[in-house]
Amino acid sequence: MGEVVYLEERYPEISKMANDENTTLSSTEIKRLEAIRDDVEELMNVVAALRCDPNAVALAAARFGVMRMTQLYGRAFVTDFTIQCIENMELAEYLTSEGLE
Repeated sequence: MGEVVYLEERYPEISKMANDENTTLSSTEIKRLEAIRDDVEELMNVVAALRCDPNAVALAAARFGVMRMTQLYGRAFVTDFTIQCIENMELAEYLTSEGLE
């Protein structure tokens, strides 16, 4: 889906919004997690193209993710995580529409 954009570095004025819960991760661990994320996104894009149904693939991936995360972390965490994902997407769309990218 593209490169990771660290908004707090690019736009210091929004650094207060950054979630610093993961500051204990090493750079190696961050790279490993980013690679997993990128690989999963690429796989989903391939499946969506092969099946010619990106909506069904998105729903299936979301269902799998939500159910697995709920088993691992509980409902409250998954709800908060999902809200953060939506807010990040909306912020990215806003910054893009304002020409701030």
